[in-house]
Amino acid sequence: MTCPRKDVILFGNLSQVFHIMPDTKNVTIYTSGPLRLIVCKRDPIPVKASPSRESWTLLQPTAAVRVCTADDHEEGVVPRGSLALLLPGFGHTLKRHQPDTPFGFTALQLDGPFPEPLLTILQHPPRKWQEQSFAALRSQSLKQLFGIFTQEMANQDGLQLMTRELFLILLGAELNRLCEKEDRGRFPYRLSRSTLQLVLDHMEAHLGSKNSVPDLAKLARCTPDHFIRLFREATSTTPHQYLIERRLQRAVQLLSDGERPSDVATGLGFYDASAFTRAFKRRFGVPPSKYAQEAYDRQFSKKG
Repeated sequence: MTCPRKDVILFGNLSQVFHIMPDTKNVTIYTSGPLRLIVCKRDPIPVKASPSRESWTLLQPTAAVRVCTADDHEEGVVPRGSLALLLPGFGHTLKRHQPDTPFGFTALQLDGPFPEPLLTILQHPPRKWQEQSFAALRSQSLKQLFGIFTQEMANQDGLQLMTRELFLILLGAELNRLCEKEDRGRFPYRLSRSTLQLVLDHMEAHLGSKNSVPDLAKLARCTPDHFIRLFREATSTTPHQYLIERRLQRAVQLLSDGERPSDVATGLGFYDASAFTRAFKRRFGVPPSKYAQEAYDRQFSKKG
């Protein structure tokens, strides 16, 4: 039996392999599914820890840093402890804001697939974001969410799929809240908070039902076409996409509780087991039967 490399620790959670690549001198890198966490103690930054050109990157520096693009054009400054989102495609570099003040950082690189509403926000970022190569995220709750999740990801017990998915959903919700002002001019009318909650509660209580747009529009007291526009404005996704996402999130929960994939598919209103399997695998990268078996194995090993 061959032993794993000493610098890589493997955790077989679900279909993912959780990698920890420590560099006791300066950089530690953690990888889980589409997420890559980089903790750099201080500059200069090695190539392996530099922001990826292909990924969205959440960045929190330990001291003020200048954000520059590949052509050395300075885009702006991220203050100490602030949170910024670096857009892909620019090849960012980070430099000291004050020549005599070194910096370190925590960075979380995001690669798809993403859940809603995060997917829609990243596919259609606000105009203000597109005019720059990074966005300052002025949100205390988002900073707290980032801090809690990165600590969890650095935990050597590994990261569960539900924890990762919950973070991405909450991240999307918070980014959506920050972006509302940018998109507010698209439609003159909005669903009130109480009306939106009424619709969402109805969908949640009837995940296995059809939840047709005409029926939901009646709850919101508007026409079906207008309801779709207002719902997308409020949630950054369509009613159908929202329903499928909620069904898949519920499926993860039910499979973890020991439900059979065929029963989950029927109970959540999928056309058949094959349709459920395709949707689940496309969303999470693993078929529901394998996820259910791994959830069972985890529970059995804990009891043992």
